[in-house]
Amino acid sequence: MCHGELARRKPAARYLTLFYLMVALGGALGGSLVAVVAPRVFHSYLELPVGLVACAVLAAIVLWNVEIPILGVWALRYALVIGVGVLAGSLAQQESLHARGARLLARNFYGVVEVRDASGARFLLHGTIVHGSQLLDAGRRYRPTTYFGANSGVGRALRALESRGTIRVGILGLGAGVLSTYGRPGDVYRIYEINPLVVRIAQSEFTFYPHSPADKRILVGDARLVLERQASQQFDLLAVDAFSSDAVPIHLLTREALALYFRHLKPDGILALNVTNRYVDLVPVFARAAQEFDKQAMVVRDYGVEAPYLAPSIWVLLTSDAAWFKSPNFQNADLTRAVAPPRFRLWTDDYSNLIRILKPIHYRGVFQILRPD
Repeated sequence: MCHGELARRKPAARYLTLFYLMVALGGALGGSLVAVVAPRVFHSYLELPVGLVACAVLAAIVLWNVEIPILGVWALRYALVIGVGVLAGSLAQQESLHARGARLLARNFYGVVEVRDASGARFLLHGTIVHGSQLLDAGRRYRPTTYFGANSGVGRALRALESRGTIRVGILGLGAGVLSTYGRPGDVYRIYEINPLVVRIAQSEFTFYPHSPADKRILVGDARLVLERQASQQFDLLAVDAFSSDAVPIHLLTREALALYFRHLKPDGILALNVTNRYVDLVPVFARAAQEFDKQAMVVRDYGVEAPYLAPSIWVLLTSDAAWFKSPNFQNADLTRAVAPPRFRLWTDDYSNLIRILKPIHYRGVFQILRPD
């Protein structure tokens, strides 16, 4: 409708320069409001319902003088007023209910972050995805939850590594800080998190990170850039879980990024990548990368059925030492070799192909999510 009105009101040729300048300025103003003003003013994506109501009001203005045969001009006017009112009221109620159910609702440049209490646990949500939860019961508060349970790929890898004594662990993506609960006295944990809001919430609303007895530190910034500035950290394990909602941070998944990760790992260290995702299957990406770097790549699937606070997860583990996968901690695991399709092209900083790894749209349950057709 808006584009149609712009086309209909386009002036004569001698005024087109000014017309297109105003259109461009309007686009720039709208983009600035959404990218700069909205994150500072709103705690949620309020600009969406506001924009819908504004479009409805504009439609009412455009159609205000349209006359319907037999019924006359006022029939449409009544319908427009009622329609705009119902739309505005329903959207306002929806936003109110959403905000009312949140313990904390905050927004910055990186998106909307929520904290909600439900079913005896506290959840951290970024977009529509849970990025960790903590049980509220004091006796179970420090049990690893969601995608990071003891039987998840990263949980099994950490327990296997602990057999060698104190370990050094790097984590890309803080979330609620669940992985911090694995830290022991003498362990070194370095966590890389780009979103300062997530850092503040993980330290104030959750106690995984503050309570961890490990030698721990959070480094704020883009993980790849921070790692590039650091000397080799000699991590025993580097876990990559830096997804915002289901968005894919491609610059953290390329050949150049993985080369950086391996520079920070010990020769027999483990690179653990959380590839749990509703829309894309990242296993072939890392299977192909494993071929490039001459690493063993194994997929660990955890169905999260042992307890209600666990979630189904898929982790890909890359290492030069395949003996890790024969340790007792990987017994009874759903462990399969990561395989890339024939002629699957290696992802680099110059090439990636999300279309190639899209999953089927419809799922029929947990097992469809973990093993899509």
